[in-house]
Amino acid sequence: MSFIEFDNVSYTYAAQTPNAVKAVKNLSLKIEEGDFVALVGHNGSGKSTVAKLINGLLIPEHGKVTVDGMSTADKKSLFEIRKNVGIVFQNPDNQMVATIIEDDVAFGPENLGLSPDEIRKRVDWALKSVDMYEYREGAPFRLSGGQKQRVAIAGVLAIKPRAMVLDESTSMLDPVGKKEIMDIVHKLNKEEKMTVIMITHFMDEAALADKIFVMDDGELILSGAKKVLTDPLLAAHGLDMPPACRIAEGLRKGGMNIGEVYTPEELAEEICRSL
Repeated sequence: MSFIEFDNVSYTYAAQTPNAVKAVKNLSLKIEEGDFVALVGHNGSGKSTVAKLINGLLIPEHGKVTVDGMSTADKKSLFEIRKNVGIVFQNPDNQMVATIIEDDVAFGPENLGLSPDEIRKRVDWALKSVDMYEYREGAPFRLSGGQKQRVAIAGVLAIKPRAMVLDESTSMLDPVGKKEIMDIVHKLNKEEKMTVIMITHFMDEAALADKIFVMDDGELILSGAKKVLTDPLLAAHGLDMPPACRIAEGLRKGGMNIGEVYTPEELAEEICRSL
């Protein structure tokens, strides 16, 4: 069994009312432990609903979601599921509960009932992992957007989950802040072997993942390795290729020998090689 599995899952907001909205429709997918996954789609495609379904904030109307073999519909398993899967939301201010940064990061471990010594170790490790240790005694409101998002990630890391879901976590950040967060996430996946599920509508961010799931109108329309980011079906659903892919395609049409690329770094390497 896969670490995270959706089996024919559907979810409707305001079900059995005139305003019912079917956000997820018969969704089936599998995520293995250690994967770096991107879930891509326009606003309203059902991505954020999937995030909430993963750790039991929402329960499927039909079908089944399991995390490490535990069903999210089983109330007895929810505590363990949420220890295993942490979520970082779009607005970090919504996740902050304390006026001192290290106290905010300590909130999760404290609720797990850990000893003060263990909490101290986890808080220090989490803040160092996101390069925010030197700010530990400061106030969150004094931080930039990117720094606040780092603290939100540290708060999740301190619980030591096996998977992290980032729900549009870079959408409010400038390019520098986005790169900082993506570098941290990439490091956690590669060095800490943490499973990462990145929910985004930025195709250049999706290009950093190893496995891509593309959603539209609550349904999974494409899935697979990075190659799906150049699939013609994307355009049919109003989605663009990553910028590096588009530039590479134009260079090939102009006669330059450019191999398969998905990120700016890969594109730069191919241009240098070709020249």
